[in-house]
Amino acid sequence: MSTHELDHALQMLEQICANFAWEEDRASAAATVAAHIKRFWTPVMRSMVCEAVAAGRATPSESGLRVVALIG
Repeated sequence: MSTHELDHALQMLEQICANFAWEEDRASAAATVAAHIKRFWTPVMRSMVCEAVAAGRATPSESGLRVVALIG
């Protein structure tokens, strides 16, 4: 996967997280986003984001990190 594809996936992660920012229960919001990503993203997209975060090449928001922990 290219840097462009990683950047796009991270942007989508943040947009999805933003759509659930209204939820007061952060764990519930992260679980909802993770379920969405597991349903609609390919395994390659999920692993690309998780690997980039683990390697320090990507730094998502706090809510993004919660989601990555659930999908990883």
